[in-house]
Amino acid sequence: MLTYRIEGHDCEIVTIDSNAQGEGIGTALIDAVKERAKLKGCRRLWLITTNNNLNALGFYQKRGFCLIALYPNALETSRKLKHVIPMKAANGIPIRDELELEFDLAE
Repeated sequence: MLTYRIEGHDCEIVTIDSNAQGEGIGTALIDAVKERAKLKGCRRLWLITTNNNLNALGFYQKRGFCLIALYPNALETSRKLKHVIPMKAANGIPIRDELELEFDLAE
């Protein structure tokens, strides 16, 4: 499942979840939202992930997304609203920063 939101010329991927990894489901979902966003006149597809999410970073970069922004210590603010966000990920990496990735739909 992939959820997204269109605002003006931007389409944001809000969530993406799949029970089966490595079967092309995530790629198919992203391709579908790319086409939908283009039809709606969007110029870019973007998302935010956290610094510890190495699988997501690799997944998106392999599909043409580029890192465009780093928001240092963004999770400090998020934890004030959502106290259950852990300090460290299961892989031992501290969860601190948000990373913005973008795919240029004009390509």
